Amino acid sequence: MRVGFIANPTAGRGRTRALVERYAGALRAGAELHWTQGPGHARELAGLAARRCDVVCIVGGDGTVSEVVNGLMPRPVPIVVVPTGSGNDFASLVSCPRSPAELARLVEDGRGYRFDVIDCGDRYCANSVGIGFEAMVTFHSRSIQNMRGLPLYLLSVFKALASYECIRYTIAVDGREAASGDYLLVSVGNGTRAGGGFQLNPAAYPDDGWIDVCTARRMSRARMLTILPAAIRGAHAGKPGIEFHRGATVTVSADEPFPVHIDGEYLGRYEHALTMSVVRRCLPVLSRADGTARHTGRMERILGGAAPR
Repeated sequence: MRVGFIANPTAGRGRTRALVERYAGALRAGAELHWTQGPGHARELAGLAARRCDVVCIVGGDGTVSEVVNGLMPRPVPIVVVPTGSGNDFASLVSCPRSPAELARLVEDGRGYRFDVIDCGDRYCANSVGIGFEAMVTFHSRSIQNMRGLPLYLLSVFKALASYECIRYTIAVDGREAASGDYLLVSVGNGTRAGGGFQLNPAAYPDDGWIDVCTARRMSRARMLTILPAAIRGAHAGKPGIEFHRGATVTVSADEPFPVHIDGEYLGRYEHALTMSVVRRCLPVLSRADGTARHTGRMERILGGAAPR
């Protein structure tokens, strides 16, 4: 069983290289180390690793996970994640290995889940798509150094508040118009979390065959700040202006360019409609069996197991 590691050697002031070497050294099977050299390179390395390895181990954050998934699609080999990013929202969906010994056991056991992936047309989304205010929060987070996780994104929220705007969107679900109006944000979730810990789509499961959408209509800064703590806990359902939708295909359109992020990567402003469709249970993800993973199905053997249903 050969494992290919994909990681940024300079991340964490060089600590990532030593971390990868420790994890690779714990494997009885062979390991290949693939080091990224810049944005987009992880996607290229994923294609190479998939041809040579049985498992791809991603050492990094949501951006690295997203690049690797895009490089592996449409028929990925199993992945496992060692989270070292600022948000780690995708990693929160599974029980990741916490030590080299746990990684070795995961690979030997070969069990996990088969996750959905969202097809966004020119790329795939592993966890979340943020439109409007959420995308601007991601934009501001890129300029903040020496902070991680929820504190980073909370500070980014306050930066985005200084110049936030509402845009008139139309949201279609499974080919029918579901909502329209002036929205602060449209958050599309394969998983529950976005923005380093905001539970924006608390009913989302990454293997249920659905895309979940949380929308927030135009509201004052004061009202938004009262809803923010509830959104961290996933308790914002029923709050004024908050709505939820679910479907296999979702299209968001507007009469003006709107800001977008996919899996924490700010993509600028789209001048056209964004259509997203679910690709069911295509991504095999290794996980510890400790009951904390966010899933709807049972764990199954994904190394040498049956093909996705």
